[in-house]
Amino acid sequence: MPLLAALSLACPAPPAGDEADGADEVSEQDGEVSDSQSSAEASSDDSPTIICEPGDTRCDGPDTLEVCAATGLEWEPVPCEGYQQCESCFENTQGCVAACVGPCEKLKDTPSSEGCSFYATSMYQADTQLDPPPPDAIVVGNPQVDQPATVELYFAPEGSNIEALVEGPITLQPGESHVFLLPGELTEYYENTSMHRSGAVHHVTSDLPVVAYLHSPFEGSSTNGSSLLLPEHMMTGEYVVYGHSAYVTPSYFVVIALEHQTTVRWWPSVETAGDMLPLPYVEAGAMGEYTLNRFDNMRIDSSVKNMLPRCEQDLSGTVITADKPIWVVSAIRGLRIPFCSGEPIEGCSPPAKVDSACNRGSDFVQEQVIPLEYWGQLYVGPHSPLRGQELHYWRIYAGDPDVTVDVDPPQPGFPMTFAERGDWAELVVDNGTNLVFSGDGPFMPVQYVAGHHEADDRGSPAMVQMAPTEQFLDRYVFVTGYNYDEHYVQVIRTNDGQAVDLDGTPVEGWATVGDWQVANVLIEEGAHEIRSEGNFGIIQYGYSDFNGYADPSAGYGYPGGMKSELINIP
Repeated sequence: MPLLAALSLACPAPPAGDEADGADEVSEQDGEVSDSQSSAEASSDDSPTIICEPGDTRCDGPDTLEVCAATGLEWEPVPCEGYQQCESCFENTQGCVAACVGPCEKLKDTPSSEGCSFYATSMYQADTQLDPPPPDAIVVGNPQVDQPATVELYFAPEGSNIEALVEGPITLQPGESHVFLLPGELTEYYENTSMHRSGAVHHVTSDLPVVAYLHSPFEGSSTNGSSLLLPEHMMTGEYVVYGHSAYVTPSYFVVIALEHQTTVRWWPSVETAGDMLPLPYVEAGAMGEYTLNRFDNMRIDSSVKNMLPRCEQDLSGTVITADKPIWVVSAIRGLRIPFCSGEPIEGCSPPAKVDSACNRGSDFVQEQVIPLEYWGQLYVGPHSPLRGQELHYWRIYAGDPDVTVDVDPPQPGFPMTFAERGDWAELVVDNGTNLVFSGDGPFMPVQYVAGHHEADDRGSPAMVQMAPTEQFLDRYVFVTGYNYDEHYVQVIRTNDGQAVDLDGTPVEGWATVGDWQVANVLIEEGAHEIRSEGNFGIIQYGYSDFNGYADPSAGYGYPGGMKSELINIP
C-alpha cells in the first residue's frame, strides 16, 4: 500500500471548519508527518537503496564469497573453488579483505620453491642437427602428502601477449609427476645475437603447490641443460648473472616480463650484442635498458663486435634490475670445463688447454637464477658425485659491495673481499674436496661440473647454484631427469647425526666438512621423497657415459629445492 494512502487511513479527517488549523496542530504538536513530508518520503522510498560499496567483499559461510555489485544494490555470491575457503580477513595489497583463500594464496606463509605458477621459454641450445628438433619439457611433481594436485599448461604463442590453455587439466596424485612436452620448433639453434620476441612463453598453473623443472631438451642428450624452476611468487627485480667462457657461441641470459610495462636494466661485464631493433648494443660497464610487457622476453648475448677471444665472452657478474618481478635464466650454449680446445686460442690467459679430447666435450647449460633476496652468508659446497680424477671448479659471486668470503678448508687467496656487486672469483680444488663458504654479506657459490674428458668419459658440464643453509627445508619431493645412466641426490646435513630418510630408508655414507656432513646417494629415475626432523639441503645430478660421437655423454645438476625466505635486502 502506498505510504500516503496508509497515512490517510490511519488519521481520520479533522472536523469541518478546523481543517487547516487542525492540520497545523497535528503536524507541530503531535509530530505527525505533513503532506509535504509524506511526498518526500514517498519519492525517497521509490529510489533504490545502496547497501554496499561496489567491489567490497564479505563471507557467506566457508564456501561462498559475496562481492558487492557494481550498482551497490546487492551482494553477488561467488563460490570458492577447489581447496579454497572464504576468510573474512585476508591480508593482501589492499589490506584486510574477505577472500577465497587456499594453499596457493598462502604460499608466503610457508615460503619455498614449491609453487602454483611457473614460467619457461624455449632456450637457445647447442645445434643438435636433428630434424625435427627434440622438444624441451617442463616436468611437474606433486609434493603433497595426501591431496591430489591439478595442473594445466598455458601458452602465449610467438607474437602474442595472450595465453591460452594447451594441455590439461591433469590430476597428479601425491608423489606423481607429469611431463609437459614443449614444441621443438620453438627452440632457437642458429641465432648468435641478442633477440626480442613477444610470446613463446609457457605457463604452468596448479591448484596446490607443486615442484617444476625445465629440461632443454627433454631427452638426456649431449645438448641437454636442466634447471629447477622457481615459482612466480619468488620472482623479484634483483639478479646477478652466472656465466662462463663461450666456447661455441656467445653466452647469454634470458628475461621474461611477468607484468606489463616492466623496465629492465642491465650492466654487463662484457659488451652485449644489439642492433637497436629493438635491443641496444651495450658497452661493458654501461647500462642497457628496455621496457617489456607481460610475456615479452629478451635474450641478451655477449657481443663479438670487438673480437674478444672466446674465453673473455663471459657475462659472469652482469647485474640486472627491474621495476617489477622478472624471470631470469643464465645459459651457455657450449660450456667446456676446463676451458679447452682442439687448437690454441689466441688471447686467452691462462691459455686454454689444447686437447683433441675436448671435441664433443661441451654441453649446453642453464640455470634459473636465484634472486638476490634469497642469497645467504653460509653455504656448503659439496663436490659433484665423483668421476675419475676430475678437479672441481667454482665461482663465487658477490651480492653486495664489500663482501668478504672465506672458505673451509682454507684455499689460496681466501678470505677475499669483493668490491662491488657482481664481482666474482674462480676457485679450483682437488678431486673429492668438499667446501664450506662463509661471508659477511650475501654471495653465491656456483659449481661448474667438468666434462667427460676429465671424468672417465661420464657426464658432461653443468652449472649448479647452491642454496644457502638458511634456506634448507625439512622435506623435499623431487623428480630426476630422464634417460640418464645414473641419477644422484646429494644430501647436506649438520654433523649432529640427525637421521635423513630417503623414500623411507635412512641415508648413509656421510663425509664431514666443517660442521656439516655430505652424502651422495645413487637413486632410480623418477620421483622421490626425502625428509628429516631438522632442515637439510639436497642437490640433484645425473650422468650418462660417453660411448663415442654417435652416443655422446650427458649430464645435469641443480638444487633440489629450497625455502624462499627474504633474508637479504639488495
